[in-house]
Amino acid sequence: MRFKSKDIFGALCLTLSVLFSGCAWIPAKQGVYQPSDNKPEHYVEDKNLQPDGFFTTELKTSAKNFSDAQEIEAASAQINNDYLLGPGDRFAFLVRGREDISQQEIIVSPDGLVALPRVGLLNVKGESLKQVTDQCVNALKVYYEKPEVTLVMRAYNNNRVYVLGRVANPGSVSFQGQGTLLEALSLAGGMPADVNKTFLSRCMITRGKNLVMWIDLRELLEQGNMNLNARLQNGDVIFIPLSEDQNAYVLGEVKTPGVIPLRTQINVMAAIMAAGGPTKGANLRDVFLIHQTQGRGMVEKINVQELVGRGNAAQNYVLRDGDMIYVPETGLSKFHYFTDQLSPFFTIIGVMLNGVSSLGVSNSLYYGGTTGH
Repeated sequence: MRFKSKDIFGALCLTLSVLFSGCAWIPAKQGVYQPSDNKPEHYVEDKNLQPDGFFTTELKTSAKNFSDAQEIEAASAQINNDYLLGPGDRFAFLVRGREDISQQEIIVSPDGLVALPRVGLLNVKGESLKQVTDQCVNALKVYYEKPEVTLVMRAYNNNRVYVLGRVANPGSVSFQGQGTLLEALSLAGGMPADVNKTFLSRCMITRGKNLVMWIDLRELLEQGNMNLNARLQNGDVIFIPLSEDQNAYVLGEVKTPGVIPLRTQINVMAAIMAAGGPTKGANLRDVFLIHQTQGRGMVEKINVQELVGRGNAAQNYVLRDGDMIYVPETGLSKFHYFTDQLSPFFTIIGVMLNGVSSLGVSNSLYYGGTTGH
């Protein structure tokens, strides 16, 4: 039996062609790449479903799930500037020239009632100081001519809101003046203790039975947009939900693929570096950004190599919750992978040839020659 080099080479080529025929990356069946003249290629299930500005290099507060500055201002304008008495408040009841009925401290009961000399029981809950003073004057006119009544606040204990969720000290906080969202967060301890795992990104303000506002805390805290610093009213509830569920995912040819928490605005490049950076086999020309919305996937192909080499940040998009970045491998990397897989095959071929040689077959076998007889 004689072996020729062209036979071995042909077998190897056939093997490699079979292996590499299955290496091509095939996109999902839902769509195809649609190149445009001035835009990068998009891969979408339906081209009409892609809204303008879906991928952006900066996130704005105009997201529908957040209240804008106009809505917050309108809600703040409805708050009464006068302090309204309530349970726990303490004030002095002073009648000029009538020390016998004056009281240095009156405490409002949990049901909002107070007992005042000569005046009797009054329900002061939800009343301003002026309103209660007028009631006292009218009640004392029966006993005194032109009574002069003065109410002096000793402690404001009813001006409070409730801060719940991911803050250091959840619970009720009290204000000495007109409270704001930033003041409430500060009194509640601000950032939670497990700051490495969670962060303040959004909060909900509930007022009464109808008003609910969602505030973008990133815009307020990081960008300093004081238009979002909503004024608070007694009894408001501030809820800061869990933030661990706001993650992006980096997959493929990076050193440490996995989850990237979105504690602040993170763009594509920052996410890739947070995942350890690309591997040597990464194809930085064809990085894919996948975003899910309303059960549909939107895909953008990003040339990270151009982003780095030319400083073109047009595609360095800010990531949103649930975004995925996939860094594919290069064709050369695939070649190295399959040659590694083929190394046992080459070893077997070498053993076979060495075995044939040991049986007395001359080296001319390797060059297509014939053995002598």
